[in-house]
Amino acid sequence: MDYETSRAALGVGIKQSLGTHMPKWISIAILAITLSFSTAQAFANGPRDWASLMLIGQTERQQGRIELSVATLQQAESFASNDQERQKALVELATSLRQARRLNEAELALHSALALSMGVGEPGAKIEFELGNLATLRKDEATAHSHYLLAQELAGKTSPLAIRASLNLLRPLEHAAQLAGLYTLFDQIADGTQTQFDAQLYLQLGHQAGQMAKAGLPLAFRSLERARSLTATPSNSAGLRLHLEALDELAQLYEQQARHADALKLTQAALQQLRADSNSVAGDVQIVLEWRLARLYQVLEKDQLALAAYQRAANQLELMRQDIPIDYDDGRSSFRSTFEPIYLGLIDMLLKKAAALPEPEQEELLLRAQNLLELMKQTELQDYLADRCALDAVKGGSVTVIPPGSLILQPIIFADRIELLVQTTGKISRYATPVKQQQLVALAKKFADELREKQGNYLSSAQQLYDWILRPLEGYIAANKIDTVVFVADAALRTMPLAALHDGQQYAIEKYAIANVTGLSMTNTNPPPTTEMSALVAGASSFGHVVEKYASLRSAELTENASALAISNAENGRMLRSVRANAKARDFLALSTRAEQLDALRTALALPGVSKEIHALQSILSGSTLLDAEFTLDAFTLAAQSAQYRIVHVASHGMFGG
Repeated sequence: MDYETSRAALGVGIKQSLGTHMPKWISIAILAITLSFSTAQAFANGPRDWASLMLIGQTERQQGRIELSVATLQQAESFASNDQERQKALVELATSLRQARRLNEAELALHSALALSMGVGEPGAKIEFELGNLATLRKDEATAHSHYLLAQELAGKTSPLAIRASLNLLRPLEHAAQLAGLYTLFDQIADGTQTQFDAQLYLQLGHQAGQMAKAGLPLAFRSLERARSLTATPSNSAGLRLHLEALDELAQLYEQQARHADALKLTQAALQQLRADSNSVAGDVQIVLEWRLARLYQVLEKDQLALAAYQRAANQLELMRQDIPIDYDDGRSSFRSTFEPIYLGLIDMLLKKAAALPEPEQEELLLRAQNLLELMKQTELQDYLADRCALDAVKGGSVTVIPPGSLILQPIIFADRIELLVQTTGKISRYATPVKQQQLVALAKKFADELREKQGNYLSSAQQLYDWILRPLEGYIAANKIDTVVFVADAALRTMPLAALHDGQQYAIEKYAIANVTGLSMTNTNPPPTTEMSALVAGASSFGHVVEKYASLRSAELTENASALAISNAENGRMLRSVRANAKARDFLALSTRAEQLDALRTALALPGVSKEIHALQSILSGSTLLDAEFTLDAFTLAAQSAQYRIVHVASHGMFGG
């Protein structure tokens, strides 16, 4: 049995021995065990000394294997023979921890390193620089600014590290001031002896200049061309990676200017070099390159080549899923900026190819599209929870069972249409409705608002949405004698109740039993046990002291957004939205006293229907119930640990993730 097979078998064996309902901490423990197993294997036949561990830990990080890098650098710290080696190991470890978004651990490592270095000279400068990066991730500009200034001072104004700090100090400035500063730094870099490390500076400078649209383009091209020429004959893996990044950045500029032939040439050259490298030093860069290749082939109407490139990008994405952070260094969500567009692009290509085939030949392509859709939904949930959590345990290893008379409905929203994947026992089909994405999303939101606020002509919205989503399926539903619809909502449709759609005569709920699930791959569809199922039912219709704590946590956001609930961060989708509460938020900041603001917030947060919901569930489920004042975190934790519940039902507001 080879190493990779052994490691996989180890993980599977542990999971099987623990059962399918695996707590998150056990999943983390399994990851730690497999990482340790991996690191041990890496050094089984080689030197286990500080220098080797440091080199391998840095290489693993450069190759995108972040968790392996963390484990290796932790070992390097333990192998350090003096304070200087330990300090260097801690700084490298902090860098990997930051990229893994383990920010508290990274900060602890940096402060430990700072104590060892006494905060002076180049070592102190590097630590201050990393502390600045950490503060930037936390969106604490003032703290980041002070750390970068100190790093600049300790490193010396003309050192490479000082220039990197200067580049970061320019980021918050207005474009004109930032561009002037970038030109000054470009000349400063060019004045010295040109080395491979300078290529990294040119890359960062070129990227920043490229963000300033037309005004920054000349400097962006000059900087990136310098980076490319300095790494044209790379002497090591780090140099090759820098060269690939330079080609990628240049291709991006060409693509943005619709110079598709130039962008394609650079992208193909980068991929050719990457594939020729047996060490695979840039798996994350490969994702970006393959994705660009797919987009360029689409523009050039080479659909087969585009489909193949999208598939390679998606395959590489899955290989590196655990090493891709939830948020990138610039704060972008990896789901929104990478996973979702790549998956959607590939799904789009598969569905278009299927549409050109006779219906009996479409099944394989539709199933591939469905599997990708499920991967996308899993990643979206991980993004929402701000954690690469293990989701396969939820499924319990079961296959999806679709009972007779039931239909799975999975809508997929594209820019020009909504695709409807429908699945019954042994059969999957697709329907497409031409409608603009903006129009569909706006109407779904309007419909949800009208229902929550009990105002407006919601029937008009309900009927239009019915025409787009359910009416195309009526013939299929009748032919297959469907009485139950399981709705796997796409993001923009989650706040819209499918049951309330209207065909002009009846609501959908009057015609079908309707269930909502997050995703098929996250739903155990095995038949429920015939014995009585014990349930933990908890809910809050009104809120007490927790409102004060919530207001304190979100006071800055309340002020900035004038939102009594402050849970409408649409950019990353991490917080629950409440249209009803936000509608009452407009006058929140006008209230003069803290007490008045808290009373207004309690009113906005109230969920008057929860009491009826909990009492109704009590009449049909046995087990434990926690309502209002009884529903505290301690009480819920104790109840959850005191018995084995088949059902846990919570009706409340909530905050999740980072």
